[in-house]
Amino acid sequence: MKAIENKVFVFDNIIDIQYQENIKNILMGEQIYNGHEFSWYFTDDVTLDSNIQTRQKRPALVHNYYKKFITNRGNHIGQPVSQFHQLFVELITQSCYRLNLNQVNVIQGRSFLQFPLNLKNYDVDTPHIDLSTIDHFVMLYYVCDSDGDTIIYNEKDISDQYTIKEKVTPKQGRVVLFDGSLYHTAEQPLNNNRCIVNYDLE
Repeated sequence: MKAIENKVFVFDNIIDIQYQENIKNILMGEQIYNGHEFSWYFTDDVTLDSNIQTRQKRPALVHNYYKKFITNRGNHIGQPVSQFHQLFVELITQSCYRLNLNQVNVIQGRSFLQFPLNLKNYDVDTPHIDLSTIDHFVMLYYVCDSDGDTIIYNEKDISDQYTIKEKVTPKQGRVVLFDGSLYHTAEQPLNNNRCIVNYDLE
């Protein structure tokens, strides 16, 4: 997708403060959404790239909204697996509008909630790409202010030495859009819970 190839875009307050607060309150269990209480599920590793053989496992809580499925013809399709996906449709629309992208398909979407680990210094998760076989771009939305920066690298292949293209600090209401073929990672938070919404789009 030419509009985002090799690029990183950062936007603040694409959605209004009430929408931001609704997302935060729902994901933190303080608000019901359409009669449903939000649930988190444990994962022992937030890095999703299955091509990495020696991985640093990073436990977190996850909630999947949209999942990728392979059809009988070998094609991929994304399908909603949670009613909470509807909460983010307007966020996706407004984010893509900033890049003049009027028609996009959701491949997969989920949220992660990471807690501070007992570390003295910031430690970086394994660099990865979300989808190694599908051209896509990534939308990250920060649910709340926290530490644990997102780091996006220049490299598009596994490297012994990554070079930083962009480093973004989590801030409530901030959206990051970037080329999904760029390897990326995150610092483990030391002081705050780190909560993000992460969609892969095409």
